[in-house]
Amino acid sequence: MMQAESHIPRAQIARSFGQAAARYDEYAALQRDVADRLLTQVATTAPAFLLDLGCGTGYCAAQLGARFSSAHIVAVDLAVPMLRASAVRVDQHVALLAADMHALPLRDGHADCAVSSLALQWCADPQRVFGELWRVLRPGGQALLSTFGPATLCELRSAWSSVDAHVHVNGFPVAEQLERAAAACGFGVHLQRDVIYRHYGSLRALARELKGIGAHNMNAQQRHGLTPRAAFARAEEEFSRGLTPQGVPVTWELFYLDLRKPR
Repeated sequence: MMQAESHIPRAQIARSFGQAAARYDEYAALQRDVADRLLTQVATTAPAFLLDLGCGTGYCAAQLGARFSSAHIVAVDLAVPMLRASAVRVDQHVALLAADMHALPLRDGHADCAVSSLALQWCADPQRVFGELWRVLRPGGQALLSTFGPATLCELRSAWSSVDAHVHVNGFPVAEQLERAAAACGFGVHLQRDVIYRHYGSLRALARELKGIGAHNMNAQQRHGLTPRAAFARAEEEFSRGLTPQGVPVTWELFYLDLRKPR
Protein backbone atom coordinates (compact mmCIF):
# COMPACT_ATOMS: atom_id res chain seq x y z
CA MET A 1 0.00 0.00 0.00
CA MET A 2 1.20 3.50 -0.80
CA GLN A 3 1.84 5.71 2.20
CA ALA A 4 2.19 9.47 2.35
CA GLU A 5 5.65 10.87 3.03
CA SER A 6 4.89 11.33 6.73
CA HIS A 7 1.92 10.26 8.77
CA ILE A 8 -0.14 13.06 10.29
CA PRO A 9 -2.79 11.95 12.81
CA ARG A 10 -6.30 12.33 11.38
CA ALA A 11 -7.47 14.04 14.58
CA GLN A 12 -4.75 16.65 14.16
CA ILE A 13 -5.81 17.32 10.57
CA ALA A 14 -9.47 17.61 11.58
CA ARG A 15 -8.56 20.01 14.39
CA SER A 16 -6.40 22.21 12.16
CA PHE A 17 -9.02 22.58 9.45
CA GLY A 18 -11.81 22.92 11.98
CA GLN A 19 -10.02 25.87 13.55
CA ALA A 20 -9.68 27.48 10.12
CA ALA A 21 -13.30 26.98 9.03
CA ALA A 22 -14.54 30.44 10.01
CA ARG A 23 -11.90 32.28 7.95
CA TYR A 24 -11.14 29.65 5.30
CA ASP A 25 -12.95 31.37 2.41
CA GLU A 26 -11.00 34.58 2.98
CA TYR A 27 -7.76 32.81 2.03
CA ALA A 28 -9.00 30.11 -0.37
CA ALA A 29 -8.79 31.83 -3.79
CA LEU A 30 -6.41 29.16 -5.10
CA GLN A 31 -8.65 26.39 -3.79
CA ARG A 32 -11.67 27.85 -5.62
CA ASP A 33 -9.72 28.19 -8.89
CA VAL A 34 -8.57 24.57 -8.69
CA ALA A 35 -12.10 23.39 -7.88
CA ASP A 36 -13.53 25.28 -10.85
CA ARG A 37 -11.11 23.55 -13.23
CA LEU A 38 -11.77 20.15 -11.68
CA LEU A 39 -15.54 20.52 -12.01
CA THR A 40 -15.30 21.19 -15.75
CA GLN A 41 -14.22 17.55 -16.11
CA VAL A 42 -17.41 16.03 -14.72
CA ALA A 43 -18.55 13.81 -17.59
CA THR A 44 -21.78 12.45 -16.12
CA THR A 45 -24.75 14.20 -17.72
CA ALA A 46 -27.57 13.14 -15.38
CA PRO A 47 -26.11 11.72 -12.17
CA ALA A 48 -28.43 10.42 -9.49
CA PHE A 49 -25.84 10.32 -6.69
CA LEU A 50 -22.79 12.58 -6.30
CA LEU A 51 -20.07 12.78 -3.65
CA ASP A 52 -17.89 15.70 -2.60
CA LEU A 53 -15.06 14.29 -0.48
CA GLY A 54 -13.11 16.69 1.71
CA CYS A 55 -15.80 19.28 1.01
CA GLY A 56 -14.37 22.06 3.19
CA THR A 57 -16.81 24.96 3.26
CA GLY A 58 -18.96 23.40 0.53
CA TYR A 59 -17.75 25.20 -2.58
CA CYS A 60 -17.78 22.12 -4.85
CA ALA A 61 -20.98 20.75 -3.34
CA ALA A 62 -22.76 24.04 -4.03
CA GLN A 63 -21.55 24.10 -7.64
CA LEU A 64 -22.64 20.51 -8.15
CA GLY A 65 -26.02 21.25 -6.59
CA ALA A 66 -26.61 24.16 -8.94
CA ARG A 67 -25.59 22.10 -11.97
CA PHE A 68 -27.40 18.87 -11.06
CA SER A 69 -30.45 20.03 -9.13
CA SER A 70 -32.16 16.64 -9.16
CA ALA A 71 -29.14 14.66 -7.94
CA HIS A 72 -28.66 13.46 -4.38
CA ILE A 73 -25.36 14.93 -3.15
CA VAL A 74 -23.39 13.92 -0.08
CA ALA A 75 -20.65 16.28 1.11
CA VAL A 76 -18.07 14.60 3.33
CA ASP A 77 -15.45 16.17 5.57
CA LEU A 78 -13.34 15.11 8.52
CA ALA A 79 -13.76 18.46 10.29
CA VAL A 80 -17.22 19.12 11.74
CA PRO A 81 -16.75 22.94 11.74
CA MET A 82 -16.17 22.75 7.99
CA LEU A 83 -19.49 20.95 7.60
CA ARG A 84 -21.20 23.66 9.65
CA ALA A 85 -19.73 26.25 7.29
CA SER A 86 -20.94 24.17 4.31
CA ALA A 87 -24.48 24.18 5.66
CA VAL A 88 -24.65 27.93 5.07
CA ARG A 89 -23.65 27.57 1.42
CA VAL A 90 -25.35 24.43 0.08
CA ASP A 91 -28.99 23.67 -0.67
CA GLN A 92 -31.07 21.52 1.63
CA HIS A 93 -30.89 18.55 -0.72
CA VAL A 94 -27.13 18.28 -0.04
CA ALA A 95 -26.48 15.88 2.85
CA LEU A 96 -23.51 16.64 5.12
CA LEU A 97 -21.53 13.73 6.52
CA ALA A 98 -18.65 13.75 9.02
CA ALA A 99 -16.43 10.91 7.84
CA ASP A 100 -12.93 9.93 6.78
CA MET A 101 -12.09 9.41 3.09
CA HIS A 102 -10.14 6.31 4.12
CA ALA A 103 -13.33 4.57 5.32
CA LEU A 104 -16.54 5.94 3.83
CA PRO A 105 -19.79 4.86 5.54
CA LEU A 106 -21.53 4.54 2.17
CA ARG A 107 -23.04 1.69 0.18
CA ASP A 108 -21.10 -0.22 -2.45
CA GLY A 109 -21.59 0.65 -6.12
CA HIS A 110 -24.04 3.49 -5.56
CA ALA A 111 -22.33 6.74 -6.63
CA ASP A 112 -22.25 8.01 -10.20
CA CYS A 113 -19.45 10.49 -9.61
CA ALA A 114 -17.12 11.49 -6.77
CA VAL A 115 -15.24 14.79 -6.63
CA SER A 116 -12.41 15.64 -4.25
CA SER A 117 -10.53 18.90 -4.62
CA LEU A 118 -7.27 19.40 -2.72
CA ALA A 119 -7.99 16.88 0.01
CA LEU A 120 -6.02 13.82 -1.14
CA GLN A 121 -2.70 15.30 0.03
CA TRP A 122 -3.96 15.05 3.61
CA CYS A 123 -4.60 11.31 3.34
CA ALA A 124 -2.01 9.01 4.89
CA ASP A 125 -2.76 6.24 2.38
CA PRO A 126 -3.98 7.47 -1.05
CA GLN A 127 -4.30 3.93 -2.36
CA ARG A 128 -6.78 3.15 0.41
CA VAL A 129 -8.78 6.21 -0.66
CA PHE A 130 -8.74 4.98 -4.26
CA GLY A 131 -9.97 1.63 -3.00
CA GLU A 132 -12.87 3.30 -1.23
CA LEU A 133 -13.72 5.24 -4.38
CA TRP A 134 -13.72 2.00 -6.37
CA ARG A 135 -16.04 0.44 -3.81
CA VAL A 136 -18.65 3.22 -3.67
CA LEU A 137 -18.73 4.01 -7.40
CA ARG A 138 -21.07 2.15 -9.71
CA PRO A 139 -19.63 0.41 -12.81
CA GLY A 140 -18.91 3.19 -15.30
CA GLY A 141 -18.57 5.75 -12.50
CA GLN A 142 -16.08 8.59 -12.43
CA ALA A 143 -13.84 10.00 -9.71
CA LEU A 144 -12.21 13.40 -10.13
CA LEU A 145 -9.47 14.48 -7.74
CA SER A 146 -7.02 17.35 -7.53
CA THR A 147 -3.97 17.35 -5.31
CA PHE A 148 -0.61 19.03 -4.93
CA GLY A 149 2.60 17.72 -6.43
CA PRO A 150 6.06 17.69 -4.81
CA ALA A 151 7.25 20.96 -6.41
CA THR A 152 4.59 22.84 -4.43
CA LEU A 153 6.04 25.51 -2.12
CA CYS A 154 9.60 24.70 -3.20
CA GLU A 155 10.56 28.34 -2.53
CA LEU A 156 9.36 28.02 1.06
CA ARG A 157 11.22 24.73 1.48
CA SER A 158 14.40 26.28 0.06
CA ALA A 159 14.21 29.32 2.33
CA TRP A 160 13.94 27.22 5.46
CA SER A 161 16.60 24.73 4.38
CA SER A 162 19.21 27.44 4.86
CA VAL A 163 18.07 27.96 8.46
CA ASP A 164 17.76 24.50 10.04
CA ALA A 165 17.20 20.80 9.33
CA HIS A 166 13.58 20.69 10.48
CA VAL A 167 10.74 19.90 8.05
CA HIS A 168 8.81 23.10 7.36
CA VAL A 169 6.71 22.05 4.34
CA ASN A 170 4.29 19.15 4.04
CA GLY A 171 5.38 16.46 1.58
CA PHE A 172 3.41 15.45 -1.53
CA PRO A 173 3.60 12.27 -3.68
CA VAL A 174 4.87 12.25 -7.25
CA ALA A 175 2.47 11.73 -10.15
CA GLU A 176 3.67 8.20 -10.92
CA GLN A 177 2.88 7.06 -7.38
CA LEU A 178 -0.69 8.29 -7.67
CA GLU A 179 -1.17 6.77 -11.12
CA ARG A 180 0.14 3.38 -9.98
CA ALA A 181 -1.97 3.41 -6.81
CA ALA A 182 -5.19 4.23 -8.69
CA ALA A 183 -4.48 1.67 -11.43
CA ALA A 184 -3.79 -1.00 -8.79
CA CYS A 185 -7.38 -0.54 -7.59
CA GLY A 186 -8.70 -1.18 -11.11
CA PHE A 187 -9.26 2.35 -12.39
CA GLY A 188 -8.52 3.69 -15.82
CA VAL A 189 -6.35 6.70 -15.01
CA HIS A 190 -5.79 10.01 -16.76
CA LEU A 191 -3.57 12.54 -14.95
CA GLN A 192 -2.98 16.13 -15.98
CA ARG A 193 -0.25 18.29 -14.47
CA ASP A 194 -0.30 22.04 -14.12
CA VAL A 195 2.04 24.51 -12.47
CA ILE A 196 0.90 27.94 -11.38
CA TYR A 197 2.67 30.73 -9.55
CA ARG A 198 1.16 33.00 -6.94
CA HIS A 199 2.98 36.06 -5.67
CA TYR A 200 3.47 36.92 -2.01
CA GLY A 201 4.88 40.10 -0.56
CA SER A 202 6.66 38.28 2.24
CA LEU A 203 7.18 34.93 3.91
CA ARG A 204 4.83 36.10 6.64
CA ALA A 205 2.06 36.70 4.06
CA LEU A 206 2.46 33.16 2.71
CA ALA A 207 2.49 31.69 6.22
CA ARG A 208 -0.66 33.66 7.04
CA GLU A 209 -2.46 32.19 4.01
CA LEU A 210 -1.42 28.63 4.86
CA LYS A 211 -2.59 29.04 8.43
CA GLY A 212 -5.80 30.69 7.23
CA ILE A 213 -6.83 27.60 5.26
CA GLY A 214 -5.64 25.20 7.97
CA ALA A 215 -2.77 23.91 5.82
CA HIS A 216 0.19 24.90 7.94
CA ASN A 217 3.04 22.47 8.60
CA MET A 218 1.90 19.41 10.58
CA ASN A 219 4.85 17.07 10.03
CA ALA A 220 6.20 15.06 12.94
CA GLN A 221 9.67 16.37 11.99
CA GLN A 222 8.63 20.00 12.38
CA ARG A 223 10.19 22.28 14.99
CA HIS A 224 8.24 22.01 18.22
CA GLY A 225 7.45 25.17 20.13
CA LEU A 226 7.65 28.70 18.77
CA THR A 227 10.06 29.39 15.92
CA PRO A 228 12.80 31.73 17.20
CA ARG A 229 12.48 35.25 15.83
CA ALA A 230 16.02 35.15 14.47
CA ALA A 231 15.32 31.91 12.57
CA PHE A 232 12.20 33.34 10.98
CA ALA A 233 14.11 36.50 10.03
CA ARG A 234 16.78 34.40 8.30
CA ALA A 235 14.14 32.43 6.41
CA GLU A 236 12.40 35.68 5.44
CA GLU A 237 15.70 37.03 4.10
CA GLU A 238 16.25 33.91 1.99
CA PHE A 239 12.66 33.91 0.75
CA SER A 240 12.89 37.58 -0.24
CA ARG A 241 15.82 36.92 -2.58
CA GLY A 242 13.19 36.00 -5.17
CA LEU A 243 11.29 39.28 -4.77
CA THR A 244 9.89 40.88 -7.94
CA PRO A 245 7.70 43.97 -8.29
CA GLN A 246 4.68 41.62 -7.99
CA GLY A 247 6.09 39.81 -4.95
CA VAL A 248 7.91 36.49 -4.57
CA PRO A 249 6.59 33.93 -7.10
CA VAL A 250 5.69 30.71 -5.29
CA THR A 251 5.19 27.39 -7.07
CA TRP A 252 1.99 25.36 -6.80
CA GLU A 253 2.23 22.08 -8.71
CA LEU A 254 -1.18 20.55 -9.33
CA PHE A 255 -2.29 17.08 -10.40
CA TYR A 256 -5.79 16.50 -11.77
CA LEU A 257 -6.83 12.85 -11.78
CA ASP A 258 -9.73 11.52 -13.83
CA LEU A 259 -10.46 7.96 -12.71
CA ARG A 260 -12.95 5.75 -14.52
CA LYS A 261 -14.37 2.48 -13.19
CA PRO A 262 -14.99 0.08 -16.07
CA ARG A 263 -18.56 -0.96 -16.79
